[in-house]
Amino acid sequence: MVYHGQQGADANCNRNIGGDKMKTEKIPMELIEENNYNPNEMDENKFKKLVLNIKRKGFRKPIEVRKVGEKYVIIDGAHRFRACKELGYTEIDCIVDDVDETEAMIDTLNANIHGTHNPYKEAQIFKQIHERYTLRDIEKLTIFNQSEIKDRLELLSLSPAIQKEIEKREKAEAREAPVVLTFMIKEAEKEIVMKALDLCENSSDKNKALVELCQKSLNFMEVKNVGEESEQSNEQSTSKTA
Repeated sequence: MVYHGQQGADANCNRNIGGDKMKTEKIPMELIEENNYNPNEMDENKFKKLVLNIKRKGFRKPIEVRKVGEKYVIIDGAHRFRACKELGYTEIDCIVDDVDETEAMIDTLNANIHGTHNPYKEAQIFKQIHERYTLRDIEKLTIFNQSEIKDRLELLSLSPAIQKEIEKREKAEAREAPVVLTFMIKEAEKEIVMKALDLCENSSDKNKALVELCQKSLNFMEVKNVGEESEQSNEQSTSKTA
């Protein structure tokens, strides 16, 4: 049945997650397939860590699937499935959800809020969901607001060359992960540091304020070094003249 408008959104939102429509069972690996629309991508380094984690601690969180014919298509847990496959698992625990493809797409979007996303796969998903729901309904059913949904849909109208460039930039930005710096200071020094951060233009964001403070310090040191080098040069010139 195809739903449109508010009634359709409410029907999906009220779906009995974890109730009678869903059950957990062990399913042979050869019967499980990945969907072709999952926007979540994982680089090789993170995947290796996932494999190592499952190897050490075991497979603890079931993947979510839906039955399609004699097979089971993954809704959430593609990376865990791949990791288990690499580790030689013959079967894994799965939550079997009785949903159609559109509902599965919505669940996949909501389940994969972390990690690196392929914007064009997201756009294709939104396009298909939009054939059934309004933008307002999609906003209620997913973690995305209407503006984000429209931005994704607009990507589909761009040329392939521009699409590739945007995808390349998004992947590059995703690789620029924040670095955690840890250092110890005395309680008295803490007050001085915090006051200095508060004086920065970006005081509302302590991370940016710290970077700004360090940059100003570097600029000061560079000017100071140039001044000292200039004085030394003048002294040497005066000495030679004398």
